[in-house]
Amino acid sequence: MNNVYQSATIDLLRHGTVAGDAGLYGHTDIPVTESGQLQMQQSVNIDLQYQQVISSPLQRCLRFAKDYSRRQALSLKVEPLLQEMNFGVWDGQTFDQLQSCWADLEQFWQSPATITPPNGESLPDFHDRVAQIWPVLLQQCRGTQSLVVTHAGVIRMILAQLLCVDWQSADYYQRLRIDYGSITRIQVLYTDDGIYPQIRFIGRPSPAI
Repeated sequence: MNNVYQSATIDLLRHGTVAGDAGLYGHTDIPVTESGQLQMQQSVNIDLQYQQVISSPLQRCLRFAKDYSRRQALSLKVEPLLQEMNFGVWDGQTFDQLQSCWADLEQFWQSPATITPPNGESLPDFHDRVAQIWPVLLQQCRGTQSLVVTHAGVIRMILAQLLCVDWQSADYYQRLRIDYGSITRIQVLYTDDGIYPQIRFIGRPSPAI
């Protein structure tokens, strides 16, 4: 058996419920509701003491990350690559407002890897961005219990990499549910011949859900 030199626990926390009607909120800097803040707080109150917090710069993640790290006297690092996918001209629009371009949106849902939102980020580019930040997180979190506050799309893309599933498949995104305020936990072993992440659970909701 390989020697285990260090370990880490990485909790991926999705932000809470946003303060807006159902829609596409990627790079749009929408806040969370007060109940959304409570969702996040209840999730991190469960069973782990963190040593650091890492966050997306968008306020629906960063507001909680700043408050929590301050109250717990933890270091906070902001990582721009942890932002949600950019949906271009569709971004920030409610689904009611998107009715005029619903046919294009349906094409995107059915073939997300080949259809790019107008003036937005392609799924391959989003994949590459998350693939770039994941090894950075592995190094930043080494030897710690870390809270990473981010978005459902980022969490799904990290899981796709760890599970070796087809991140280009529409079915993957439609069938994998990541609730608001939920935690996905990854434990990592650092050995003499590599780094081995293991998924402990996916999308565990806060007790109030």
